Amino acid sequence: MTDLVSGTVVDLGIAQAVITTLATMLTIGIAFLVKPGRATLYWSFAFALAMLATYGVVAGDVTGMEALRRASLGALMGSPALLWSGFRAAWGMRPHVWAGPAVAVVSALSLALARDLAWFTVAYRTVFFAASVFAALFVIDWARRGTAARSDRLLLPLAIVSIAFFVTGAATFVGGFVFPPSGGDDFALVRLISSAGMLVYVACALIAVVGASVRDSGLARSTAVSTEWQQFERTAGARLLRAQKSSEPWSVVFFAIDDAADIRQSAGAPAFSSLVDRLEATVREVFPAESDVGSPTPGAVVALVPRAEVVVRDLLRTVLERITELDVDGELPIRPTASAGWAPVSVLGYDLDTLVYTGREAARLASAKGGDRWERVSATIVERLISQSEQP
Repeated sequence: MTDLVSGTVVDLGIAQAVITTLATMLTIGIAFLVKPGRATLYWSFAFALAMLATYGVVAGDVTGMEALRRASLGALMGSPALLWSGFRAAWGMRPHVWAGPAVAVVSALSLALARDLAWFTVAYRTVFFAASVFAALFVIDWARRGTAARSDRLLLPLAIVSIAFFVTGAATFVGGFVFPPSGGDDFALVRLISSAGMLVYVACALIAVVGASVRDSGLARSTAVSTEWQQFERTAGARLLRAQKSSEPWSVVFFAIDDAADIRQSAGAPAFSSLVDRLEATVREVFPAESDVGSPTPGAVVALVPRAEVVVRDLLRTVLERITELDVDGELPIRPTASAGWAPVSVLGYDLDTLVYTGREAARLASAKGGDRWERVSATIVERLISQSEQP
């Protein structure tokens, strides 16, 4: 039984070496080159570490070099932490990139220095559980990102597999205390399960990393923005029609990044794209969950907010304050700011196109006054629009 399982583990190791090699090539050749930045750099490191560690495991199994096999198994455990760091960097959060190398080094030393097979079993269960914790942390951060992230079809498979990864790691770790380590068939089965699970985990991570990088780059962004904005218009327009019947207080707030053209030209399209993503994420985080948020063009975000004007004013100020704290890989030539135009239904009624149009004009006026501020749609702005339309 042990020989059969061991042979299966070797076969899985070879398959894992193939997929980690492919993942490394695609991540560096597509994701990093299309959208260079800290996120894709950390993902490249994660897959490269997994590839090299897998080569070491297979080589150790084939040649009988136990020290190499053990150390490589431990190093492999650092990859989930590096993947987690990459996603945190992509989402504008502190990446804690030290976690991946630390887990890899500690795990490699722990397994390589284990005195006998019983101690090695305990150490392996422990480092496997430690790696699964970072898969759980990814799920937690993913869930905190809101409805848009949870409905992302590219991230959903990785989230599901990460949950299974953590459950398996926790069960394996607890099982080591319930059942004394024997180092026999039970541990061979643990190796088989972990190897198969890691294979699926790497495949789902590859889909999420490469797919998200290509989608968020200029290759597919314009079409995606257009489609998402059309969906926003349909949903928001229908909600405003329903709100008009009961005269509910609603507002449209139009955010536009200041000096967008200069930032795109000096920092590059990937850095600007990341800034736009973080602006939209900030708006979604600050405004109530029942708000609708969309982006008509790159660099602009529109929020439809079902709140009284006094509440909208405070939320608007909070968003503008947080935008100045956004840091996109330290590549921006200036501190990012945004201007906002606020169009309440009490002034203009419940027509979505009118609210968005006047909100955009108010944002332009705020930008002309120096930016990093907001303007409420008023009679002055309406007169300005009328005078512009009357010009030959």
